[in-house]
Amino acid sequence: MNKELFYNDIAEDFDSIMNMYDTNRRIEVIFKDFLGDENLTKQSLLDAGCGTGWFTKKAVERGAEVTTLDIAPKLVDISVNKSPKAKGIVGSLLDLPFDDNSFSYVISSEVIEHTPNPYDATLEMIRVLKPGGKICITAPNRTFWYFSLKLAQTFNLRDYQGYENWVHYHELKSFLINNGIDLIGFKGIHLYPFVVPALNKPLYWLDQKLDQKLGWMMVNVAAFGIKKG
Repeated sequence: MNKELFYNDIAEDFDSIMNMYDTNRRIEVIFKDFLGDENLTKQSLLDAGCGTGWFTKKAVERGAEVTTLDIAPKLVDISVNKSPKAKGIVGSLLDLPFDDNSFSYVISSEVIEHTPNPYDATLEMIRVLKPGGKICITAPNRTFWYFSLKLAQTFNLRDYQGYENWVHYHELKSFLINNGIDLIGFKGIHLYPFVVPALNKPLYWLDQKLDQKLGWMMVNVAAFGIKKG
């Protein structure tokens, strides 16, 4: 199967596949921890890799003028159905169909790893961000928990056929800095995997206490920065 078509094939089951604790936690990190003080009203915002549109929905609720983009047409349709005010675009993160310096904000949560080259995708998002604009990215952290992915792949523990190109914690940090992003926030999410609901409450508490000190070994990495003028 074409790995890019895979995301379209699973679109209708996407939310059931996702862990909503994780989704809601990432929404909190982006829209409270990172963008909590930002006035998004009438600001141009790209949700790069929108999935089923939960991040688009939150941005629309905050008053942003949202472009919701995904490589899977069915996911774009689902996102726009959630948020009719958003503009839906089908496109690849590796070749965004926008001019340079188009958006005041770019958000992308758990998407760059689902491309053949997550750093090329990140460069594209930086390209379409206006100078002085702000970018929020989350992605799985290859530095510590990558062994869990390899175990799942080796023993066929799940039916997943897309790209899984995780990024290293410090490598992503250096990459953003070296490509014109002044970091405002950089931290980890999930000290351990979130698959056991009974353990999510202590997991949340630990995240609040250790997201900086032990960020390098957490399941996900979260970055927030501003594009140099």
